This record gives sequence, C-alpha cells and structure tokens, in this order.
Amino acid sequence: MNRLRRSLISVPGINEKMIAKAEALPADVVMLDLEDSVAPQDKPRARQIAAQALAGAGFSAPSRALRINGLHTPFFHRDLMEVVSSSGRSIDLIIVPKVEDPGQVYAVANILRALETELSLDAKIPLELTVETARGMSNVREIAQAAQRVEALGFGVADYSISTSMPAHTISGHADRADMYPGHRYHFPMARLVMAARGFGLDPVDGPFGDFKDLDGLRRSVSFARQLGFEGKWAIHPGQLERINEGFTPSKEEIRMAREVVDAARDAGERGALAVGGMMVDQATLRLARGVLKKAEVLGISNP
Repeated sequence: MNRLRRSLISVPGINEKMIAKAEALPADVVMLDLEDSVAPQDKPRARQIAAQALAGAGFSAPSRALRINGLHTPFFHRDLMEVVSSSGRSIDLIIVPKVEDPGQVYAVANILRALETELSLDAKIPLELTVETARGMSNVREIAQAAQRVEALGFGVADYSISTSMPAHTISGHADRADMYPGHRYHFPMARLVMAARGFGLDPVDGPFGDFKDLDGLRRSVSFARQLGFEGKWAIHPGQLERINEGFTPSKEEIRMAREVVDAARDAGERGALAVGGMMVDQATLRLARGVLKKAEVLGISNP
C-alpha cells in the first residue's frame, strides 16, 4: 500500500462549488479533473481554478490529486506546466488517463523532472496511470514498470469497453445487468491489471460504478474488486463514498485473524509453518496478515 486510496472522488476542475463541497468529503483521494469533465474551451480556466484549489489548505482528504488530459490531446503539457508550476508543492498525486505505452509515461516523467528541478521540489510527484484501452491493457506490464514515480494503476472501464467494441448497456462504469453475460465480463482485464500492478509494487485501483443510485450494485462491484486484489475504487458521486470505504476497510474479523496469525508466528520463532485455528500458516499468510494490520493501523482501527 503506497498510500491510503480506498476511495477516490472525481471533481470537475472547472466547478468551484463542487470543489468547495469536496473539501469535506470522506474520500481518501480528492481528484480535481481537467480531462473528461471539462469542455475544451474551459481548459485554461479549469487549470487556474484547480491550481488555486490544490494550493489551498481546505481538503480533509489525506491526498489531493490532479488528473491531466491524455497525451493524445494538445492539452496535457499545459496542464503540467501551468498547474505544477503554481501549486506543485501541494499536489500529492498526478493521474494520467488513457495510458497506452511506456513512452507516454516517460514523457510525463521527464516534464515533471524538469519542473521539479526548476521549482526545487524536495520529492518527486507520484503518478497513477489509468489503463483504458485494449492497447493499454496489452502493454500493461511494461507500463507498470515505466517509471519509479508510478504508484498505482487504475482501470478505466468505460473507455476500455469502447476500445474493445463491447455493447453498451449502461452509461458508464460497472453497472451491467447480471444476466447479460455468463460471468463478469471485465474479469480478465481487471485480473490482468492487478497482476501487473502487484507484480511491480503498485496499487491497483478499480474504475467507477456508473449508476450512483444503485447502492446494492455498488456493494457487489466493490466486493468483486476487492476479492481480485484491488486497493480501492473511484467514486463519481459523494453518496458512493461510504460504501466504497466500508468495502475496502478490513473487517473486525479480518483484523482479529491477522493479529492471531502474527502473534502465533512471533511465539513460534523461526518455524516455517504453523497451525492457527485449525489452518496451516506459512510465510505468505504471515505477509498477508501483516498487510491487514498495517492498513488497519493507518485507518486507526488496529484495536477494534
């Protein structure tokens, strides 16, 4: 876990009222968006608004992020140059959409390196790369290891569906009918992204659930993503945050079992495997248990 990212809320960078409301939202990451939610003619103004908001001290979220425009557009370099130059010290994370090959990651990393040197920033600004196309998913392993500043990979479900010519059954996100396909039609790309992310020490983050009124569907989507190994999920509406946070928070039973495993391993010393509660526990199980306790500690629930 590179940072707490159970939930990420997307906020249009042009909308000052929504940005003000986002300051108090219980998201782990608040993302000011310069991409899809901002019309081309509004991009310059959105950069100014986002830069001012990011430099402020109002957000209660642990991390504040900026989503730039994709490298296939004429906007991305201005997003970096203008916003990072004015508020780079306040940006915890930059999210790059529609990443399709490692060269795009190199381009962003090189621009950021120059800006960080110019601004005398003490640390690199981390990146989260969103994989949203068939080409990007084909190159996801190479994308995952393209730069040391990459922290996470995100799954862009709507654009991925378009790129693979999947029939559209919802406006966006994972809100498909259960009877339309014999299984989960995003299982393969989601699992592929998780493998690439975890294989190189990155956090995998799931895309949004489009129907924000369907909270039961959201709960199922969160559960599926967590079972595959995702660290968190995007939200498109504040009403989704509570269920997303809950779904990616270790339960009391998980924490109890993890503590039991860690305590038993400590008491057993250097033994390779041991029995806990009728189950065999090895070093892999121990690492998993320690991860649960670490996340619980970060969340302040280490003693539920």
